Amino acid sequence: MRRSISIPLAIASAAIFTLMAPAALAQTTDDGQEIYGQSCARCHSDDGLGVPGAFPPLAGNPDAADHDYVVVVVTDGLEGKVIMGETYNTKMPSFGGRLSDAEIEAVSAYVVQLSLEGPGATTPTTPPPTGEGSAAVGEDLFRGTTLLSNGGVACIACHTAGEYDGLGGPTLAITLNGIVDTYGKDGFIQAITDPVVDPMIAVFSEQPITEQEATDLAAYLETTTADMADISTVDLLILVGIIGFLGLLLITGLVVRGPQTPYVDKLKNNR
Repeated sequence: MRRSISIPLAIASAAIFTLMAPAALAQTTDDGQEIYGQSCARCHSDDGLGVPGAFPPLAGNPDAADHDYVVVVVTDGLEGKVIMGETYNTKMPSFGGRLSDAEIEAVSAYVVQLSLEGPGATTPTTPPPTGEGSAAVGEDLFRGTTLLSNGGVACIACHTAGEYDGLGGPTLAITLNGIVDTYGKDGFIQAITDPVVDPMIAVFSEQPITEQEATDLAAYLETTTADMADISTVDLLILVGIIGFLGLLLITGLVVRGPQTPYVDKLKNNR
């Protein structure tokens, strides 16, 4: 009797699981799509086509069809790989410390879906025209609410700009207000994508800012202007020191010379 009951129960349980599995998979894929949009799309694009020569495609990529492999790459990162006949040397950062295990599973499931569906399966986004950037994206990059794709630190850790005052404490470097107006967009982009200043080299040599990120940052900083309020405490101290030094020279000169007798009076006194 127990055996005859257990068989129908097993069949019913299997049927329920079969009905629930697609719903659970759909939920996982939906969650993964959201995570992908937040953490992956800026490099690999919303449609998974990537950026030729910089960020590899995921849509139609046979490597990305292996769920376990994708989990490892998302968790540990990846650098230097030939994908679909093209070599990519851009370093993908590890997301193991940024996403939970469940989030990594979800986004990996979505990447597998992108790979199997191939190019054009999702609605592609229209990239901004060459040379233009998004001030809104640049503002998020500056203050760190959007992470730099290669894992570099946000600008606000060292600089001030606009309404952001360097995390509320003393800044470690110059203000960026009006810097694009001063040096030009191309000059600014060149300075942060290929830095020559030692602190910048130390921070970004292994985690470079991409051309698009630099363009977005430039678009944001174009909205800022330099004025007297932007003079840092160090700059103000230097200015006060220079004024004080000049004043001291003037006083010293007057003391050394002493009171001067007009030449005509000297002639009269010598008679």
